[in-house]
Amino acid sequence: MTRFYSRTAILLFLLVFVVSGVSFAQTGNSSDQPKRIALWGSSVPNGTGDELELGGYTGRLRQLLEPRGWEVLNVSRGGDNTITITPRFEPEGDPEPSTRYLTPVDPGYVVIALSLGNEGIKRCALGQDPAPGPRVGCSPSRDGQDAISRQFLDGLQRLIRRARDNGIVPIVGLTYARGDFDEVEYAHTRKANIEINSWDVPSINLLGAIDDGYGRWARGFFPEPIHPNAAGHTEMFHAFVPTLFDAIANDKPIPTKGTGPGFARIRSDDRSPMTLSVDDTMRSFGLTFSVRADGDGTVASIGGETVDHVVDWVRVPTSRGEREFEGSTLTSTGRRFNASISIENGRWVYASAGGNAVTSPVPGADGQWHHVTLSHYVARGETALYVDGRLVGTIAERLQPDRFVLGGPGPDWSTAVSAPADYKDWMVHRAALTADEVEVLHDGVLLQASLELYAPLENESFENTAQSLSVIDVNQGVATATDE
Repeated sequence: MTRFYSRTAILLFLLVFVVSGVSFAQTGNSSDQPKRIALWGSSVPNGTGDELELGGYTGRLRQLLEPRGWEVLNVSRGGDNTITITPRFEPEGDPEPSTRYLTPVDPGYVVIALSLGNEGIKRCALGQDPAPGPRVGCSPSRDGQDAISRQFLDGLQRLIRRARDNGIVPIVGLTYARGDFDEVEYAHTRKANIEINSWDVPSINLLGAIDDGYGRWARGFFPEPIHPNAAGHTEMFHAFVPTLFDAIANDKPIPTKGTGPGFARIRSDDRSPMTLSVDDTMRSFGLTFSVRADGDGTVASIGGETVDHVVDWVRVPTSRGEREFEGSTLTSTGRRFNASISIENGRWVYASAGGNAVTSPVPGADGQWHHVTLSHYVARGETALYVDGRLVGTIAERLQPDRFVLGGPGPDWSTAVSAPADYKDWMVHRAALTADEVEVLHDGVLLQASLELYAPLENESFENTAQSLSVIDVNQGVATATDE
C-alpha cells in the first residue's frame, strides 16, 4: 500500500517527539574554541556540480568568513552517508593518506552536511536491487524507506554526540532536494527537517534555498539529478546565517519560544516602528509574526532590490565528454522595491514588488491574534502568503531583501499608513518555508534552522534571541512593550 505523509501526520509526529523530551544539549564554553569550521559531509558540501569551481557552498562560505577571522575547511567526501562517514571522524591507528579525517584538522566547529539521498531513501526502480550496505543505493519498500529515514536521523544524533564528546561544536545541514525525488521522498525530507529543527543543535535550512516545491532542484539550478550547479550552490550558501558562528562563539544559546504575556504595541502612524536591516546578501526568506489589529493599515513591509533571472545552456568538460545543462544566473537589478502586508477593508493583502496582490478572505482587523508568514523562494521565483497556517496565494517574483519593517510601511515616499496593532514572535529565516513548516510555526513550535531573527517582543528590550548578531532598530517613542 502506498503511504504519503500528510502535514497532519508530520505535525503529530513532531509533537510526540518534543513531548518525549529528546534533546542534545549544547554544552561547554564556545568562546575558547578555535575559529576553525570544518564542513564534513558528502559530495554537495565538497563542491560537486559547481561549474565555476569555487568550491560549492563551502567555498562561498569561506570567501565570506575568512576576512572576518574564520578558517573554513572542506573535509567532505562524495557518496558518504551517516554510516560511511563515521570512520572518517578520526583515524584508528595509522591514517590513510587519501582519507579526509575530521579531528586531525582540529576544528572548533563542524557542519555535518549529509543527505537522505545518499542514505538510500530513494525507492528502488522495478527490477533494481539495493546495493549492499553501507552504501545503500535505494530502498526496496515503503517500510525500507521508513527505516532509512530513521537510520539517517539516528546517525546524525550519533555524530552530534561524538563531536561534542570531542570538544567540537556541531551544526547540522538539513537534508535537501534531489532531482529524482517523488512525493514520498519529499515527505520524508520535510519530516526529517522538522525533527532536526527540534533538536538542541544549530542547523541550516538547505532545502528552503533550492526547493522546486516537489522536493527536487529548481529548474536551472542543477547539472544532473544528484547535485546543484554553481547557481544552486550559491543559493544554498545564502541559507547560512552569516553571524551564526560569531553568535555561538559568544555563547549565545539556541533560541526558545517565548512564553511570556507581553507584546509590542504600535498606535502611532510611524513609517518604521521596528526595523531589521540585512547587511549580507539574502534571497530566499521567511517572514513570520503574530499580529492583533484594530483597523486597516500596513503591518509589515519588505524592502530591497528585485532579482533578474537568466537561463542559458552551459557546457562543461568531463571525463566522458562535454556535459550540457540549463544554468540559471541570478543578479540584482539595482531597482528598489517595497512590498507590504496590510489589512485593507478588513482583509489581509500582500502587495508584491511588481504591484500584484493576493487577498485573504480571513478577517484581519477583528481584534484577534493572527499568525502571518510570507515565504519567498528565489530559485523557483515564488512568494507565498499564509495566514493562520493556511495558504492564501502565491505571486511570481524574485527578491533580494535588505530591510524588514514590522508595524509600518517603511520608506517615506509610501502613502500607506500603519495599522493600529499589537505584535509578537517576529521571525526572519534565511530560507523559504514549506507549508508543513508554516503550520508548525502556527502551532507554536520555533524552527531555528537558518533563523536570522527571533524577537519575542515580550518586553522593552525587543531582543533578538536567534543565534545571530543582528539587532532590531526600534523607535522607542512608537513601539512600546505591554501585557495589557
